[in-house]
Amino acid sequence: MARTRGGNGRGRARRHHEALPTRRLVAADTAKAVALAVLLGCAVALMLDCAAMLVALAAVPEPALGSTERLGRGIVAASAGGIVLVGLLLGVLATAARFALGAFYAGLPAKTAELRDTVLVRGQLSRTPSTPAIVSLIGLGSLALLAVIPCLVLAAEYGGRLDDELSRAQFWPWAVASGALLAAVLACAAGVWLLVLRDRRWWQRLGSQLPTGVVGDRGPATRITTRAMRRAERRGWGALDRVAQAGRIAVAIGAGVVFLGVYLRQPGLYADPVAYAPEVERVIDAGTVVGAVVLALGILVLAVTGVLAFRRTAAALRRAGAGDWPAPGDAALLRSATTSLVGAATTLLIWWTVCGVAAAGWWFAALVETPADGSAAALEPPSFGEAAPFLAGWLAVGILLVAARAVLEARGPALRNRFGYEPPSEPDDREYPDLPLFGQ
Repeated sequence: MARTRGGNGRGRARRHHEALPTRRLVAADTAKAVALAVLLGCAVALMLDCAAMLVALAAVPEPALGSTERLGRGIVAASAGGIVLVGLLLGVLATAARFALGAFYAGLPAKTAELRDTVLVRGQLSRTPSTPAIVSLIGLGSLALLAVIPCLVLAAEYGGRLDDELSRAQFWPWAVASGALLAAVLACAAGVWLLVLRDRRWWQRLGSQLPTGVVGDRGPATRITTRAMRRAERRGWGALDRVAQAGRIAVAIGAGVVFLGVYLRQPGLYADPVAYAPEVERVIDAGTVVGAVVLALGILVLAVTGVLAFRRTAAALRRAGAGDWPAPGDAALLRSATTSLVGAATTLLIWWTVCGVAAAGWWFAALVETPADGSAAALEPPSFGEAAPFLAGWLAVGILLVAARAVLEARGPALRNRFGYEPPSEPDDREYPDLPLFGQ
C-alpha cells in the first residue's frame, strides 16, 4: 500500500488501483529497460576493467603484463563501443516507450483512482515524446561532424596534388568518407526536424484526448525519507540488512583505496607518472591490491545478500499465493515486491552484459592490433567450437532475463493491485524537504 510522504513517515493506508498495461506498452518498456541495463553493464565493465588494469600493474609479473594490458585495452574498446551504440539506441527506445505511454493514458478514464495510481507508478507524460530520440540524433550528428573535419582537411590536402598518382590514390578514400559523413550530418539534422514536426502533430491529434494531470515533467513517485526516518529504519534491520550494508561500505572503501593508489601513481590524466622510493612503491602496490580485494569481497557480499533478499521476496509471494498465514514482515516485502524483483532482474542483466563485454574485449584484443599494443604478447583466440558453448549459454541466459523482465512489466500492476504498493524511497535531508507524495 502506498504511503503519504511525510516527515514522520506515517500516513493513511489505502488500496492500490492501477490499470493493466497494453502489449505495446509492455514491449516498449521492456526494450527500454533492457537497453538501459546493458548501458549500465558496459559502464560497470569499463570501471572494473580500469581498476583491474591498475591492480595488474602492481600484482602481475612483468612477463605476463603485456598480455594483461592487451586484454584490458580490448575490454575498454568493447565497453566504450557498447556505451556509444546502446546510448544512441536508448534514445529511440525511450521515445517509443513515451508514445506507447501516451496511447495508454489516452484510453484511461479521467479523475479516477485507477488513473491516479497508474500515474503514480509510471510518471507523467511529456508534451514532446521524441526528445530522447532527438538527443540521440544530435549526439550522432555531432560525432559525424567531428569526424568529417579531419577527413575534409585531408581530402583538401591531397586534392591539391591530383597530378600525382599517389595523391590521387589517397584523395578518393578521404573524399568518399567526407561525403558519407556529411550525408550523415544532414540526415541527422533532417531527422531532428521531422521528429519536432511529429511531436506537434501528435499533440494536435492526441493532446485533447489525454486525461487532465497526466501531462507534465514529474516522474514516478518516490517516498521521501529524512535522516530520522532512516535511523529508525536501521534500528529494525535484520542480519541480512546489516551484512548488505557492510558490503556497500566495503565497496566504497575498496574503490576509494584503489583510486588513491592510482592518484599517487599519476595525479592527473595528462600528468607524468610519479616515481617513489622502492619501499614507498611497495606500500602503494600492496595498498592497491588490498583495496581491490576489499572491493571484490564487497561485490561478492552484495551478490550473496541480493540472492538471499530475492529468495525472501519470492517466498513471501509464494506464501501469499498459496493462502498461507503471512510471516512477520511479509506485508512490507509484498508492497515493494515489484521494485525488488525489477532491481534483481536489472542487476542480472548488468552482470550478463559485463560477461559479454569481457568476451568481446578478449576477441578484440586477440584479433585487432593497435599502436598502443607495441610488443605485447598476442592473445590466442578460441576456435568457434570452443566458444560455441559459451556463446549459446550466454544467449540463452540473456533471452531468459529479457523474458523475465517482460513478465515483470506485464504482471507488475496485478501484483501491486493485490498486495499494495510502496514507492521506492529517496533520501532528502534538506531543512524543508518536498513532503507531499506525487499522485496523492
